[in-house]
Amino acid sequence: MGIPGGFGSTLVCGSVSAMLYGTMTLQGTYVYYMHYSEDVSAMKFLVATLWVLDTLHVSFMSHMLYHYLIINYGVPTTLEYIVWSFPASLLVNLFVTCVVHFFFAHVIYCLCRRQAKRLVVVPILSPFACDRKMPCSDRVATDPGSASSLRWVFIELERHL
Repeated sequence: MGIPGGFGSTLVCGSVSAMLYGTMTLQGTYVYYMHYSEDVSAMKFLVATLWVLDTLHVSFMSHMLYHYLIINYGVPTTLEYIVWSFPASLLVNLFVTCVVHFFFAHVIYCLCRRQAKRLVVVPILSPFACDRKMPCSDRVATDPGSASSLRWVFIELERHL
């Protein structure tokens, strides 16, 4: 993988990620605190924590892009090792994903009827129970189960409202 061939898509994805971060900062954080000031402190803390972690993720990705595309541009020997910010970004992103999935599962668990709680929450948490040796395609196959569980919960909630 050379610099022109491999890092062009990385630069585009990093730019899109930075734009989505800006959107999340405005809509997900600022608007939340302006409209939902009555929420419990734990929810406010969760939103602030996720915003800080997303800031870290974007900072690490920006550092990686700067390291490879600006500082070491045209130096192919730098491609032999991974800069520290790339694995750090992956860890932060993994932690954010876990926190969001567990929060998502908790909210759905609280909204469901008693009989359906396990039926709905298990598909959402199943990617975390997968073996690390499992092929990625098999792990991705659990995502439709999560989406269909959520759809079922919303249909049930709409029917009872």
